[in-house]
Amino acid sequence: MWIKAPGPRMPWNETNGEEQTSPPEKESTMTAQTVPSTTPATEPTVLDRHADEELAQQIRIHHAHMVDELDRLTAALRDAAPEVEQEVRGRLDEWFQEVLVPHADEEEQTTYHAASELPEGRLLVEAMVREHLLIKRLVALFGESEGVAAAAYGRAVYEAFESHQRKENEMILPLLLAAPGVSLADAVGGGHGHQTGHGHAHG
Repeated sequence: MWIKAPGPRMPWNETNGEEQTSPPEKESTMTAQTVPSTTPATEPTVLDRHADEELAQQIRIHHAHMVDELDRLTAALRDAAPEVEQEVRGRLDEWFQEVLVPHADEEEQTTYHAASELPEGRLLVEAMVREHLLIKRLVALFGESEGVAAAAYGRAVYEAFESHQRKENEMILPLLLAAPGVSLADAVGGGHGHQTGHGHAHG
């Protein structure tokens, strides 16, 4: 005769003398939506390097136009006949105040500011700002002078700016283009067009 083996006994409830039964397991209410996500909410912005390269080329072209224009205006004053000297001088002075000085001021607020935040750009920007101060000083001396002295100061501004803009083209712009996480378009975006030539018409 076979005897069925008793199953496992449940714990004894001493209060009512009955066997306790295990409470039913609760179904999990956690869904895929409640699981904390480790994926970032937004992907990092992909910088448009092609657009930055085009913008850098626009800036270089504008620098070349400025150099040519300044060469023409200062040479015209140097070679001006006495009867037209004041008129020619006035055109150069206007260009200094409406083109060159605003261009320098805007650079310091845009591309220079962005470059100064890079470890390799801080000292470079400090030197470039000092050159701006020199150029502005020469402009001021031009404004205080007449005749041959004014023409000489005009040509001195040209020589200083011609050298200065080459450093911007060959050092500042490549630094910004190569820096991870830096957008040249964002850096220039807060300006008024003096860096690309959109802020004024060429004379």
